Amino acid sequence: MGTLDMKVFDTRPKASFLQLFLGTFCMVAIQFTWTVELAYGTPYLLSLDLSKELTACVWLAGPLSGLIVQPLVGAWSDKHTSRLGRRRPFMIGGGIVVCLSLLCVGYSKQITSIITTDSNLSKNLAIAIAVIAFYILDFSLNAVQASCRSLILDIFPIFQQDTANAFASNTQNITNVFGYFIGFIDLVKYIPGLGKSQMEAFCTAGVIVFISSMAVTCFAVNEIPYEKTQDESSEPWYQVFLYIWHAFRQLQSSIQKLCNVIFFAWMGWFPFLFYSTTWVSDIYFDTHEMESPESWDKGARAGSFALLVYAIVAVIAGTVLPTLTAKGFISLKNTYTLSHIISAIALLSTVFVHTVTGATVLLGLMGIPFACAMWIPFALVGEYLVVENKQNLQEQEQDQVVVIDNNNTLNVDNNRGGDVLSEEQGGNSSSRQRALSNNSNMNNHYGATTTIPLSSLTEPSFDLNENDKTKKYDAGMVLGVLNMYVVFPQFLVSFLAAIIFAIVNHIQSQEPSNSKGRKEDTIGVTVVLFFGGLMAVIAAVLSRRIVDVKNKKSKSIIVNL
Repeated sequence: MGTLDMKVFDTRPKASFLQLFLGTFCMVAIQFTWTVELAYGTPYLLSLDLSKELTACVWLAGPLSGLIVQPLVGAWSDKHTSRLGRRRPFMIGGGIVVCLSLLCVGYSKQITSIITTDSNLSKNLAIAIAVIAFYILDFSLNAVQASCRSLILDIFPIFQQDTANAFASNTQNITNVFGYFIGFIDLVKYIPGLGKSQMEAFCTAGVIVFISSMAVTCFAVNEIPYEKTQDESSEPWYQVFLYIWHAFRQLQSSIQKLCNVIFFAWMGWFPFLFYSTTWVSDIYFDTHEMESPESWDKGARAGSFALLVYAIVAVIAGTVLPTLTAKGFISLKNTYTLSHIISAIALLSTVFVHTVTGATVLLGLMGIPFACAMWIPFALVGEYLVVENKQNLQEQEQDQVVVIDNNNTLNVDNNRGGDVLSEEQGGNSSSRQRALSNNSNMNNHYGATTTIPLSSLTEPSFDLNENDKTKKYDAGMVLGVLNMYVVFPQFLVSFLAAIIFAIVNHIQSQEPSNSKGRKEDTIGVTVVLFFGGLMAVIAAVLSRRIVDVKNKKSKSIIVNL
């Protein structure tokens, strides 16, 4: 364990409460749009007479866009040289496409009626417009989300990454509650100017929310334009793809350990996100007589209510837990582990729950780990990047002091001030205070920082091979790779869930049919949720291996391996 002076690693000023609020307010735009799409997209597509099988294909847009767009946008924005900054051009450009695609989704029928009056052609054209608009919406929204997350890591100092990402997480959680509440309101009745149908009004409201909240952050944030080095200016067009591939294969060990946890955590989250409300509704159908069509509506509302409870709990957890970690009552690492344990307990307990009340309680409990999932990984990445990149910078400065002559003998400029080289804060590279660290393999960047005699650099273990040095990665690239570890589980869960359902249905078909018709559906969903609980257990175990960066009131950083 080593202690590092925080001022050496991050000299950015502390952000005020208002700056934290304005800098993370863009997440309202992201989350409200996701709410419109994920919560109400499927019923709308089915209302256009799109089959359930094809509707499932539409939702492949999510993982595909996350896999492709976020790494690319992250890499491109890292090197973007606009006078507006690195991230805001992508937020603005992507935001325009998001708004247009939202309107195309909500008004697909009206657009079709302008193009043709043929009923059969009109039906198919409306479906085509809606599906294409959904794909464009997913791809553009992922681009904006990648830029917003990178912006948060860019503008706030290391000792406020925890707080800033907690702000972003809580903003998303509150927006979830607001979005679900808006969806329950009869917008056509109370706000007729938004549209003639519920989906039209909801999409119009989404555009208004998106533009207003994104504008707040874009106007409030002052980004410093990026200037490319001579080497970067001469890079070929395909360099960005090599950049992504190199980053994916050679992440810093601290970030790689976090990515391993994220992978298994989302292997548990996607069963919940895909099937939790269906599980609650199926339990309602199993325990209530289907006397009228209204009974089905009540079952659907039971699932929606459980989701609303889950969102409210996430808001409360997203407010309380960051306060506890900020005051030192519990570390981010321990909080993250506990969140996976809670998730595992809730999902594994689904096999014992057979009432709507019990199911609602379990869904509400999942709000706690969800608040942590939207906050802690991004806070940790922000801290890792600042420490890692500053250490790389120090190593490059260190190399400038060391000279190798033709006889492979190591010599040091003795006019630099003895065993400790002087660099004053705020001055140039030769006037600030720094110390030389012995780093023989150039890979262990999180060990203790020590001051050593310059004579020890003459040991044969000191290797100046450029290939051994860790490449500096910016926030956009790392977050893009991080998102890959979220996207891959989505593909796997979809595939494994289909296998689980097939096995359960086969077993059920071999038994006498003496139970209610929907029982086998409930059992299949329960098994999928139980599988998610097992994945959460693995995530909890792996979370004990992540690097913990503890912020102290003395403004030092203690790095635990």
